[in-house]
Amino acid sequence: MKHGQGYYHMLPYMVIYFFFNGFLLPEGLLYTTLLSPLMLYVWYKYKRIAPSAAWLLLLLVPMPFQWIHGVDTRTFLVSTTLVLTAFIFLPTAATVLRKYSGDIPDLFRTILIINTILTGIALVVFPIARLQGWFWYTVPISAGIDVWPRLKLLTYESSYYSLIMFPVFLYFLNRIMFEKEKHPLLLALACVIPLVLSLSFGVIGAALIAFLLTLACYWKNLPAMYHRVFIYGGLGAMVIIVVIMLAWAGNPVTMRLDNIVHGKDTSAMGRLVYSFMFARELAVGHDWLFGVGPGQIKILAHDLIVNHYQYHGVVAETVRIPNAMAEMLATYGVYGFLLKLFLELWFFVKKRIFANVFAFTLFVFLFVYQFTGSFIVNVAELGAWALIFSTRFAEFELATGRWRKEPPL
Repeated sequence: MKHGQGYYHMLPYMVIYFFFNGFLLPEGLLYTTLLSPLMLYVWYKYKRIAPSAAWLLLLLVPMPFQWIHGVDTRTFLVSTTLVLTAFIFLPTAATVLRKYSGDIPDLFRTILIINTILTGIALVVFPIARLQGWFWYTVPISAGIDVWPRLKLLTYESSYYSLIMFPVFLYFLNRIMFEKEKHPLLLALACVIPLVLSLSFGVIGAALIAFLLTLACYWKNLPAMYHRVFIYGGLGAMVIIVVIMLAWAGNPVTMRLDNIVHGKDTSAMGRLVYSFMFARELAVGHDWLFGVGPGQIKILAHDLIVNHYQYHGVVAETVRIPNAMAEMLATYGVYGFLLKLFLELWFFVKKRIFANVFAFTLFVFLFVYQFTGSFIVNVAELGAWALIFSTRFAEFELATGRWRKEPPL
């Protein structure tokens, strides 16, 4: 298959972004961070189609007020720099995706193939203890459950892996449901199996909400295959879950669901409840309008979070709020919280996201997920936002009441 010039320009960066962004780097440092000077150059080079740099000024508005209320200078400056590099990534990604939008389907197909190969390798090395940690996340999934490895490939954590791969999975699942693929079963397995192996309840839950809302909003416009796949797939999943529950009563999935229902799952409670509790205390106690400032959570909330969770040892050295919107509230106050929501909804209307089924589903997914996990400088989330607002897959566009059709590949 012959690829466009943009395919070869983008492929190395896409491979780094999806699979190797933090590989062999100290925790918290990414290659996309190190490449910020190059991104600035790309942003300038394609300034005619790039978002205005004036958008970054919105990040600078809270700084004087945060400084006046008092910050740890070194942490504040370092973290502000990291925030700026992350948000330089956002308009740069949007610019490049817009320029090479025609090559994205081929790039996604290559990324899916690489992911399938790496998943196969991960399954092969699963029994080998020395190699398991390279591909599998081995932190306990919930209270009272033994360590159950979750797929992460070469990323640092399973939920990050499933989040960064979800746009690719969603693209091909949509193509399957719109009958645009010759080998739908193989593609479906390549998308669903890694997602299930990651056991990321946040990503899977947000994805189900996004699909259900898409069905509710576009029921009359979606093709019959979309209805059949979702209904039969849902029934099949329910049957499999029931069989597993009956045959394996102590499986980690049902045990974690039980912990979540009874409020015993520290991860779910931390993301959904405690994050906003900590964020509110920080914002109200310091500056509810503009927040405490970048990097200040680990200083101001250290004792609060460590004492609440009764952390000890190395775990107590890493303190964060594991929820993007809660972290935004604590860091940038009501200003940052409402600004992010306003920009998302404003671009949703301006870019007519509601007129494209792929963009709509991915938008709903990210909108929900940001309230259940992620963090404000998460390039996996920022890259997905850039994809939504800068590209358009015509095969999923709503035109005169009918979806555009094309022959299967």
